[in-house]
Amino acid sequence: MVQLKFKQIWVVVLAALASVVLLTLSVPRMKASFRFLPVDLAIESYYQEREIPTRRMLTLIGFAETAIAYHDHYRYHDGLSFLYYLRGLDRFTPALERRPAYRESEAQAIETVKRAPAQPEAWLRIATVRSILRDEPESVIEPWKMSIFTGRTHSTLLVPRVEIGLPLSGEMDAEATAMLRDQLLLAWELKPAELLRVLKQRDPGLVQTRALAGNINPAAIEEMEARIEKIR
Repeated sequence: MVQLKFKQIWVVVLAALASVVLLTLSVPRMKASFRFLPVDLAIESYYQEREIPTRRMLTLIGFAETAIAYHDHYRYHDGLSFLYYLRGLDRFTPALERRPAYRESEAQAIETVKRAPAQPEAWLRIATVRSILRDEPESVIEPWKMSIFTGRTHSTLLVPRVEIGLPLSGEMDAEATAMLRDQLLLAWELKPAELLRVLKQRDPGLVQTRALAGNINPAAIEEMEARIEKIR
């Protein structure tokens, strides 16, 4: 009887210790999640309104950095990367601060994909920043390809990929060219209006577009030509 009670007490003690350990581990995560909440809300608001939170940007960046300090999770690095990207994009950011903001966005996106490689948006952000900063084509094309490898049919990324890829089509190998063609035709199928706006800026005569897909889908090229004429 005494031995049985001892075993029961020992089980209770072990359960209590396990609870304490789990609670200790969960507290930093809870703190990080709470601190990051304003960042989540700000990013969601940006996607809805397309207005950069200029006045709150530095505060939001501080919140994201604090969340990372509590819990080094890829999602917080990704959010911080996006905030720095918006800071670089913001016309109210002092000119001398834009390039460092873009580079920090790139660095945080790299930290994101180190922790969670299957993040097509983060890969594309790396490519986008490098494209904006006029880095070497190879350094843009590689993360651009990774974005496609990790999320080929991600509908919101199709047109941005075409926008980045078209100016670099002359620098692409056969694999990248095939990927650009694939994204172009998928964008035409799923996001035609957005694609036409990009083509009007990037390839108004559809010279590159025709070279990419004219032999594969001539009917699509003809329709693009007809519709792009209407929006000139």
